[in-house]
Amino acid sequence: MANKTGIIHGREAFIGNISSRLGRRAPAAAVPEHPYRGAPDFYKAVQRTTEERMELFEANWTALTGKVLVVDEAEAPEKIGAWLREVAAELKVTSVSRWEHEGLKALGLDAALAESGIEVVPWREEEAGSEEVAAEGSNWSKRSELLRRTERCQLGIVWPDYAVANTGTLVLQCSREKGRSVSLLTEILFAVFRADQLVDRMGEAFAKITDGKSHASDYASSLNLITGPSRSADIENDLTIGIHGPGKVYAVIIK
Repeated sequence: MANKTGIIHGREAFIGNISSRLGRRAPAAAVPEHPYRGAPDFYKAVQRTTEERMELFEANWTALTGKVLVVDEAEAPEKIGAWLREVAAELKVTSVSRWEHEGLKALGLDAALAESGIEVVPWREEEAGSEEVAAEGSNWSKRSELLRRTERCQLGIVWPDYAVANTGTLVLQCSREKGRSVSLLTEILFAVFRADQLVDRMGEAFAKITDGKSHASDYASSLNLITGPSRSADIENDLTIGIHGPGKVYAVIIK
């Protein structure tokens, strides 16, 4: 069947009604010009020091009920490990999933958690051992073994690519070693990053992500922007925390 071109009826009357309600005599004859794109110059001109970015990120993150720890690089393994064990004990965590990231491995967090008897599931396929498989044909049995193990973890550890100071946002690019399930399926998010990964504005993070990329295949499989704990509300504005992501969030900034 050949496609037929639709006909719009009453378009002029509809636009004229809107125009009159806006206090205009008649609809505009031409489309208004938009000479500016993106953030205004005065906004882009704001340049903060690293210390100022850290303070602003912490203020915004904690305003969203998140918690922040700032540590010196020399003390990072000891202090981050101690805080992670403290969080795990407080929230009764028995299993943790983490990204396969060199920065996280260098901190020795697996050993710190093992001291408390907490299982660690790194996001890599070869880590998946033999697991109980659900009944044949179920959705559970069709998932990868690594995903099934991650779904059982209460806490996820990630190393964001960037952190945005003026919104308190973590920017996560996912890949084979950095599964998005680690930050989406767990009840608690524990993020670690360096102070030099902080940017002032969201646009700066996007500019860094797109720099040097010319094809869709150059980009990560997904980009997650995490601003505090997961918040979901229905049509009646009943707010629920932690339904579509972690309900508790922690951030560590390494100076």
